[in-house]
Amino acid sequence: MNLIKQKNKPKISVVIPAYNEEAYIKETLMALKNQTCNFPYEIVVVDGQSSDNTVFIATKFAEVYTSPQKGRVFQLNYGASKATGELILFLDADTLVKPYFLQNLYKKFEKDENLFACAARFKYYDGIAISFKIGYMSFTITRYFFLNVFMHLWYFFKNLFGYPELCGCNTIVRREIYLKVDGFKEPPKGLGADKVFSDSLLYLIRTMKRGKIKTLNFISVLTSARNITMKRSLKRLRQYSSMKDIYYELAKKIR
Repeated sequence: MNLIKQKNKPKISVVIPAYNEEAYIKETLMALKNQTCNFPYEIVVVDGQSSDNTVFIATKFAEVYTSPQKGRVFQLNYGASKATGELILFLDADTLVKPYFLQNLYKKFEKDENLFACAARFKYYDGIAISFKIGYMSFTITRYFFLNVFMHLWYFFKNLFGYPELCGCNTIVRREIYLKVDGFKEPPKGLGADKVFSDSLLYLIRTMKRGKIKTLNFISVLTSARNITMKRSLKRLRQYSSMKDIYYELAKKIR
């Protein structure tokens, strides 16, 4: 049952930063609009002054705000300031979720008061995917199968060894925790904001001596592979390695 129009305060606010996303955002918003859950939720799109039809499309499905400043980090924080839910889900405009996605996420936080934030496992795709079920488990395969397996193992072992990292295409966090870490911070050259956010949460957990963040192994989303290149990935790794002290100081800026 879709309760998006109820006057009750939403349990989850979905914040989507967007800039010239007319080719992707409708499918993302339709997937959110058609969620099956037993609580009210809201969808907030923060447009970064697009020059295409992004705003026209988004207004049919969500509350839309035009960001007074361009840039993904500013849009994420601006969207959070407009959100009213207990939980804030930051979702990329080119990321697709399954019908029970919000319901399953909410259950995770309901069952575990010590869970500060989490992210679903993601799979890269280019618009073509094969889905099937084995028993009660559903699976989706794309042409990026081997890359997706590698990314799954990467996040799995980071969790296992105590260095969890939330992926940028979908991150859900308790509102009070988001406020405690002072939201997203702009790192050098605009790269790695999601990594800094994860590090801020880990620093908060060490400070408070409670809480946890994690990647969910059995809940997944599909996200566009349009920006995936080896050059871009290596650039991120080099940047974080060479500027890790700067990143760490940013992560320590919590309330």
